[in-house]
Amino acid sequence: MFFLHLLIKKIIHFALHVFWVFPVKKNRITLLNDMSYTYGDSMKYINEYIVKNCKNKYEIIFPVKNANIMVGENCIAVKRNTARFFFYLLTSSVIITNAGGVSYLPLRKTQFAISTWHGGGPYKKTGNSFIKNKWYEEEMRMHKKNVRHILSSCKYFTDYEAKAMLFSEKDCVPCGMPRNDIFFQQEPSIREKVYEHYGLEKESRLVLFAPTFRTAQQDPYTKKLHVSTLDIQRVINAIKNKFGGNSWNFGMRLHPKLSNADIAEKDVIDCTGYPDIQELLYSADILITDYSSLMWDFSLTGRPCFLYADDIDLYEKEHGFYMPSNQWPYPIARNNDEMEKNIASFDKKTYQAALKKHHEDCGSYEQGKACEQIFKLIENNKE
Repeated sequence: MFFLHLLIKKIIHFALHVFWVFPVKKNRITLLNDMSYTYGDSMKYINEYIVKNCKNKYEIIFPVKNANIMVGENCIAVKRNTARFFFYLLTSSVIITNAGGVSYLPLRKTQFAISTWHGGGPYKKTGNSFIKNKWYEEEMRMHKKNVRHILSSCKYFTDYEAKAMLFSEKDCVPCGMPRNDIFFQQEPSIREKVYEHYGLEKESRLVLFAPTFRTAQQDPYTKKLHVSTLDIQRVINAIKNKFGGNSWNFGMRLHPKLSNADIAEKDVIDCTGYPDIQELLYSADILITDYSSLMWDFSLTGRPCFLYADDIDLYEKEHGFYMPSNQWPYPIARNNDEMEKNIASFDKKTYQAALKKHHEDCGSYEQGKACEQIFKLIENNKE
């Protein structure tokens, strides 16, 4: 499987040289949300920063999975995997991606890519720390060849995760993630927007459940939905008892790679289709997840994050984490009894002190200025 996957990429790489007949346009930038091909993640916030600071200076290309997806101001929407898509990619001076999508591109010397990556903190293993296969590593080398910079959320990421993807410390830009700049701003309109979208009462509160996907070393290209044993009603009751109030909403957000899965839970708001997870996190009063790196993003709010990880022993054995889970600041439950206990015993002061220590231990680079930093990288290239 690994060899076949690499071979296909090599063939595509060779075939795409045909687009070299078109010149590279110096002010053209492609923002590649390679996780979902929707208008979200760091790509959205990079575009907003460019629009705010130098509208019309750059031509912004934003690939989408279908023509119905709305993109932001100043963007040209292009359906992925079309001739037009490859034309714009291979004539952009800069391509910014949050995952992959650039390894097979035959970039010219006047082109390069920047990776914002899509997960911060010291959590799930990736790259050759997870998958040990020479053909897979060759794919990573193709990716690394095209990517000049990768943004780092923390020193721990630079030392472990970036290294596992073959990046050195000099390749890493210590600035945090553009999508997390939002947590350093006071924007009440974001919560109002989310609440209006789902028809929620203004005074009600929101619990967001956002589990990640599962995969295996033998088949890293297939994403699997883990059927959680979380007792939602029991969780809501525990939250009401601990935090007060009767008007709590429970939203569930699946990973973009699992966006076709059905959520058939009673009294659960399906948040998977909402275009921007950061706006949901900004609006949530409590986050529940398992191993998603969204816990890192949400930790910047200082609000309660609980982990429901009913398969953590197996996951840690088969997949693994860069930092052992017992060193994380988030209360971890393996079953509903433990979850209920963690909610009941939650102490805000203790938790926030643990978050502060976690950020210090990880060497956090998050300061709300990642968009500014990536804009400087683009401007320096232009000069």
